[in-house]
Amino acid sequence: MAEWVTNPTLLQRVKNVYDDSSWDEFNKYYRPYIMMITKGLNMRHNDAEEIVQLIMIKIWKNIPKFNYNPNRGHFRGWIRTITVNSVRNYIDTKAYKQLSLDKMHETGEKTDVDDSFSESAIGKIADQEWENYICTMAWDNVKHHFSESVQNVFTELSKGTDCDVIAEKLDLKRNSVYKYRKRINERLFKEIRKLNRELG
Repeated sequence: MAEWVTNPTLLQRVKNVYDDSSWDEFNKYYRPYIMMITKGLNMRHNDAEEIVQLIMIKIWKNIPKFNYNPNRGHFRGWIRTITVNSVRNYIDTKAYKQLSLDKMHETGEKTDVDDSFSESAIGKIADQEWENYICTMAWDNVKHHFSESVQNVFTELSKGTDCDVIAEKLDLKRNSVYKYRKRINERLFKEIRKLNRELG
Protein backbone atom coordinates (compact mmCIF):
# COMPACT_ATOMS: atom_id res chain seq x y z
CA MET A 1 0.00 0.00 0.00
CA ALA A 2 1.23 3.46 -0.88
CA GLU A 3 2.43 5.75 1.87
CA TRP A 4 0.16 8.76 1.52
CA VAL A 5 1.19 12.24 2.49
CA THR A 6 -1.31 14.86 3.55
CA ASN A 7 -2.49 17.17 0.83
CA PRO A 8 -1.13 20.37 2.45
CA THR A 9 2.31 18.76 2.82
CA LEU A 10 2.47 17.67 -0.81
CA LEU A 11 1.10 20.98 -2.07
CA GLN A 12 3.64 22.91 -0.05
CA ARG A 13 6.51 20.84 -1.46
CA VAL A 14 5.27 20.92 -5.05
CA LYS A 15 5.12 24.72 -4.97
CA ASN A 16 8.85 24.52 -5.48
CA VAL A 17 8.76 23.91 -9.22
CA TYR A 18 12.36 22.70 -9.15
CA ASP A 19 11.56 19.87 -6.72
CA ASP A 20 11.35 17.05 -9.26
CA SER A 21 10.56 14.30 -6.75
CA SER A 22 7.54 16.19 -5.38
CA TRP A 23 6.30 16.92 -8.88
CA ASP A 24 6.66 13.22 -9.80
CA GLU A 25 4.62 12.36 -6.73
CA PHE A 26 1.99 14.94 -7.66
CA ASN A 27 1.83 13.49 -11.17
CA LYS A 28 1.35 10.00 -9.78
CA TYR A 29 -1.67 11.07 -7.73
CA TYR A 30 -3.46 13.51 -10.04
CA ARG A 31 -2.53 12.79 -13.66
CA PRO A 32 -4.55 9.52 -13.81
CA TYR A 33 -7.62 11.40 -12.55
CA ILE A 34 -7.27 14.08 -15.25
CA MET A 35 -6.80 11.36 -17.87
CA MET A 36 -10.00 9.68 -16.66
CA ILE A 37 -11.91 12.93 -17.29
CA THR A 38 -10.70 13.15 -20.88
CA LYS A 39 -11.53 9.47 -21.43
CA GLY A 40 -14.97 10.12 -19.98
CA LEU A 41 -15.46 12.73 -22.71
CA ASN A 42 -14.78 10.07 -25.37
CA MET A 43 -12.06 12.17 -26.93
CA ARG A 44 -9.62 10.77 -29.46
CA HIS A 45 -6.59 9.25 -27.75
CA ASN A 46 -4.08 11.73 -29.17
CA ASP A 47 -6.28 14.67 -28.18
CA ALA A 48 -6.73 13.27 -24.67
CA GLU A 49 -2.96 12.84 -24.25
CA GLU A 50 -2.30 16.37 -25.50
CA ILE A 51 -4.95 17.93 -23.24
CA VAL A 52 -3.65 16.12 -20.15
CA GLN A 53 -0.14 17.37 -20.90
CA LEU A 54 -1.42 20.94 -21.35
CA ILE A 55 -3.34 20.73 -18.07
CA MET A 56 -0.34 19.41 -16.14
CA ILE A 57 1.82 22.23 -17.53
CA LYS A 58 -0.82 24.78 -16.54
CA ILE A 59 -1.01 23.33 -13.02
CA TRP A 60 2.79 23.35 -12.76
CA LYS A 61 2.88 27.02 -13.73
CA ASN A 62 0.06 28.08 -11.39
CA ILE A 63 0.50 25.93 -8.31
CA PRO A 64 3.17 28.19 -6.74
CA LYS A 65 0.44 30.87 -6.51
CA PHE A 66 -2.23 28.48 -5.17
CA ASN A 67 -3.07 28.91 -1.48
CA TYR A 68 -4.68 25.82 -0.01
CA ASN A 69 -7.55 26.56 2.35
CA PRO A 70 -9.81 23.56 3.03
CA ASN A 71 -12.44 25.86 4.50
CA ARG A 72 -12.88 27.51 1.11
CA GLY A 73 -13.20 24.33 -0.96
CA HIS A 74 -11.48 21.16 -2.09
CA PHE A 75 -8.19 21.11 -3.94
CA ARG A 76 -9.80 18.94 -6.60
CA GLY A 77 -12.15 21.88 -7.27
CA TRP A 78 -9.16 23.93 -8.38
CA ILE A 79 -7.94 21.09 -10.61
CA ARG A 80 -11.49 20.64 -11.92
CA THR A 81 -11.67 24.33 -12.92
CA ILE A 82 -8.34 24.17 -14.76
CA THR A 83 -9.39 20.95 -16.48
CA VAL A 84 -12.79 22.26 -17.59
CA ASN A 85 -11.30 25.49 -18.93
CA SER A 86 -8.46 23.68 -20.69
CA VAL A 87 -10.79 21.21 -22.38
CA ARG A 88 -13.11 24.00 -23.50
CA ASN A 89 -10.22 26.05 -24.84
CA TYR A 90 -8.81 23.04 -26.67
CA ILE A 91 -12.02 22.04 -28.43
CA ASP A 92 -12.72 25.65 -29.34
CA THR A 93 -9.55 25.78 -31.41
CA LYS A 94 -10.04 25.93 -35.15
CA ALA A 95 -7.69 22.98 -35.69
CA TYR A 96 -9.65 20.70 -33.36
CA LYS A 97 -12.97 21.61 -34.93
CA GLN A 98 -11.60 21.02 -38.42
CA LEU A 99 -10.27 17.59 -37.44
CA SER A 100 -13.69 16.69 -36.01
CA LEU A 101 -15.46 17.86 -39.16
CA ASP A 102 -13.00 15.93 -41.35
CA LYS A 103 -13.64 12.80 -39.30
CA MET A 104 -17.39 13.27 -39.63
CA HIS A 105 -17.13 13.60 -43.43
CA GLU A 106 -14.87 10.55 -43.71
CA THR A 107 -16.80 8.22 -41.42
CA GLY A 108 -20.30 9.65 -41.40
CA GLU A 109 -20.13 9.82 -37.61
CA LYS A 110 -21.51 12.84 -35.78
CA THR A 111 -18.82 15.33 -34.81
CA ASP A 112 -18.11 15.61 -31.10
CA VAL A 113 -17.96 19.42 -31.19
CA ASP A 114 -21.34 19.86 -29.54
CA ASP A 115 -23.05 20.38 -26.20
CA SER A 116 -21.39 17.29 -24.72
CA PHE A 117 -18.42 19.59 -24.13
CA SER A 118 -20.35 22.25 -22.25
CA GLU A 119 -18.86 23.43 -18.97
CA SER A 120 -21.59 21.71 -16.95
CA ALA A 121 -21.17 18.43 -18.86
CA ILE A 122 -17.40 18.40 -18.35
CA GLY A 123 -17.81 19.33 -14.69
CA LYS A 124 -20.30 16.51 -14.14
CA ILE A 125 -17.89 14.01 -15.68
CA ALA A 126 -15.03 15.41 -13.58
CA ASP A 127 -17.02 14.90 -10.37
CA GLN A 128 -18.06 11.36 -11.35
CA GLU A 129 -14.54 10.39 -12.35
CA TRP A 130 -13.19 11.66 -9.03
CA GLU A 131 -15.52 9.27 -7.20
CA ASN A 132 -14.46 6.40 -9.46
CA TYR A 133 -10.78 7.28 -9.10
CA ILE A 134 -10.87 7.48 -5.31
CA CYS A 135 -12.93 4.30 -4.97
CA THR A 136 -10.51 2.37 -7.16
CA MET A 137 -7.51 3.73 -5.28
CA ALA A 138 -9.14 2.96 -1.93
CA TRP A 139 -9.80 -0.66 -2.90
CA ASP A 140 -6.24 -1.09 -4.17
CA ASN A 141 -5.02 0.16 -0.78
CA VAL A 142 -7.18 -2.12 1.38
CA LYS A 143 -7.76 -5.31 -0.61
CA HIS A 144 -4.64 -6.99 0.82
CA HIS A 145 -6.46 -7.06 4.18
CA PHE A 146 -8.98 -9.52 2.76
CA SER A 147 -8.83 -13.15 1.72
CA GLU A 148 -9.23 -14.14 -1.90
CA SER A 149 -12.78 -15.24 -1.15
CA VAL A 150 -13.71 -11.79 0.19
CA GLN A 151 -12.02 -10.11 -2.77
CA ASN A 152 -14.11 -12.26 -5.11
CA VAL A 153 -17.23 -11.11 -3.29
CA PHE A 154 -16.19 -7.49 -3.80
CA THR A 155 -15.64 -8.11 -7.52
CA GLU A 156 -19.18 -9.45 -7.84
CA LEU A 157 -20.66 -6.67 -5.70
CA SER A 158 -18.97 -4.06 -7.90
CA LYS A 159 -20.71 -5.65 -10.91
CA GLY A 160 -24.04 -5.16 -9.16
CA THR A 161 -24.56 -8.88 -8.55
CA ASP A 162 -27.21 -9.74 -5.96
CA CYS A 163 -25.92 -11.25 -2.70
CA ASP A 164 -27.98 -14.44 -3.16
CA VAL A 165 -26.54 -14.91 -6.63
CA ILE A 166 -23.01 -14.30 -5.29
CA ALA A 167 -23.50 -16.92 -2.58
CA GLU A 168 -24.55 -19.51 -5.15
CA LYS A 169 -21.90 -18.54 -7.69
CA LEU A 170 -19.00 -18.60 -5.18
CA ASP A 171 -20.37 -21.52 -3.17
CA LEU A 172 -20.71 -19.45 0.00
CA LYS A 173 -23.36 -19.23 2.66
CA ARG A 174 -25.74 -16.33 2.10
CA ASN A 175 -24.99 -14.99 5.59
CA SER A 176 -21.26 -15.04 4.84
CA VAL A 177 -21.72 -12.85 1.78
CA TYR A 178 -23.58 -10.26 3.85
CA LYS A 179 -20.85 -10.35 6.52
CA TYR A 180 -18.16 -9.94 3.87
CA ARG A 181 -20.01 -7.03 2.34
CA LYS A 182 -20.26 -5.30 5.72
CA ARG A 183 -16.53 -5.78 6.41
CA ILE A 184 -15.61 -4.51 2.94
CA ASN A 185 -17.82 -1.45 3.23
CA GLU A 186 -16.51 -0.48 6.66
CA ARG A 187 -12.85 -0.60 5.62
CA LEU A 188 -13.42 0.77 2.12
CA PHE A 189 -15.46 3.79 3.22
CA LYS A 190 -12.90 4.59 5.90
CA GLU A 191 -10.16 4.57 3.24
CA ILE A 192 -12.25 6.68 0.86
CA ARG A 193 -12.75 9.31 3.56
CA LYS A 194 -9.01 9.28 4.26
CA LEU A 195 -8.08 9.71 0.60
CA ASN A 196 -10.62 12.49 0.13
CA ARG A 197 -9.05 14.33 3.06
CA GLU A 198 -5.53 13.85 1.79
CA LEU A 199 -5.99 14.26 -1.95
CA GLY A 200 -9.30 16.08 -2.36
